[in-house]
Amino acid sequence: MGRSVLCESFVEDYLRQLSRKAGVCMGLLIGQPAVGGKDYIIHATRITGQDEEESDESQKLNATIASQQALDATRMLPGGMYVLGIFVIHPKNVFQEPSLLSSIKFILMSLKATFDANPLLMGTCDELEQGEKLVLYYSSSSKAHTCKTVSLATENPTVLSCDWKFVERLTTWHKLNVYFETDEVYPLQHSSNREQYDTEANLTECAKKVKLQLADAKILFDGAPKLSADTIEGVLTMKNQDKFLANVYLPSPAVLSIKDTKIEEFEGTLKFDGIISSQIYIHSRCTFIEAERFIVADIVRSLMSRIQIHCDALVHAEDTPQDKIMLNELPRRVYFPVRPSQANFPVQFSDYIFPDESVDTPLGRIKEILDVNVTVRDLNSKVELVPVVKEDEREDVWSPVNASEDDFDGKLNMPVVGGLVTVIVLLIALLVYYFMK
Repeated sequence: MGRSVLCESFVEDYLRQLSRKAGVCMGLLIGQPAVGGKDYIIHATRITGQDEEESDESQKLNATIASQQALDATRMLPGGMYVLGIFVIHPKNVFQEPSLLSSIKFILMSLKATFDANPLLMGTCDELEQGEKLVLYYSSSSKAHTCKTVSLATENPTVLSCDWKFVERLTTWHKLNVYFETDEVYPLQHSSNREQYDTEANLTECAKKVKLQLADAKILFDGAPKLSADTIEGVLTMKNQDKFLANVYLPSPAVLSIKDTKIEEFEGTLKFDGIISSQIYIHSRCTFIEAERFIVADIVRSLMSRIQIHCDALVHAEDTPQDKIMLNELPRRVYFPVRPSQANFPVQFSDYIFPDESVDTPLGRIKEILDVNVTVRDLNSKVELVPVVKEDEREDVWSPVNASEDDFDGKLNMPVVGGLVTVIVLLIALLVYYFMK
């Protein structure tokens, strides 16, 4: 028995519109896999910049563009949501045309290689996807559709059968909010053959450490552990409520033995701290073991997305001297609805903006990568707020403790002045009371 796929009906409307406008195009299928070989597709987006010619050179170009857009789209997805495959709108049946099918296999292998090269983005979920990617063929002429899966577990990808259904409302989506705080210090590592520190390599190493910590973490729902096989919907029905409070607890040894202690000297250290907003959406039949996996995936993916976006924005000359203290402010997370016109569809994706960027900055990226039309009003940019530190406040923070007395000439000690004023007022009150007696 092959995989089973349920897809929101508005995705079919999107494909129908594309078939009328473009005729021939390709795009990404985004959704959530589940235990038992079932997938939920909630969004589709056209791959931009495609060349409709079918030469070998264009196939390589298409694979490159598709892989990059899949990577960019994954950065915007919450944990539990993945690029599960691609759709192809074409007048010819791609499964019956050897050249087209070969091109599709090449593109899927390119997607896999891209995700393998960026493991901390958690772009695949092999436990649930089983090494398979979906391929949906949609006829631009008859509007008929056929879906199959392509197994990428071997060097020669094989095509397997798949059952695809468009559904008006395929499931109920539950939201889990988690805030993960990290406050660690790591040694700085030099880049090879250079005296400078590699910012991206060091920040990526921090993300790896966080992932290792989360692998051993305990996640409690409403303050208590849940059975792995229990479904979210089943427990919520028993509790007569529609949401959970999830807490992530990292293991910490109660006693540190002498054998485990050591003193190390480093040329530099990196203080890695902050709070990550994690917001995931899970289907009604999702089990708690899946929910835990999705929470971890969201935290790590969000962290790595910020690091990559931040490092892509950095421009340093080779001979730029390193400051003793360097501040790397990662971008903050903003959320937007997948279906802005449908208030009853709760799933939201996210993007990232830097402190000096305006709230409307992500609108163009969201349209280009996910083909979603959102406005500033649709964005939720107040989940993560970065405190604004003025320059004089920074100087106060770094002012030397052993400052000379000359630095304070002409400045009043306000606590002392306040105390003197209080004493004078008290004496006047006592004198007035004494003479009016």
